[in-house]
Amino acid sequence: MLFYSGDEAESKAEIGAMIDRLGFFGIDLGPISVGGRLVQFPGGPLPALNLAKIG
Repeated sequence: MLFYSGDEAESKAEIGAMIDRLGFFGIDLGPISVGGRLVQFPGGPLPALNLAKIG
């Protein structure tokens, strides 16, 4: 699972497609003003989550 955000719809579509081709599940977090805060370390809620599936 990979998170991405951005302010350009065309660029986000390209990144989303590339993430898919690499075999990952992409999650669009919206514009940078929102997504950046979610993945910010320290302080954002997403870096503290363990989202890895083992086994």
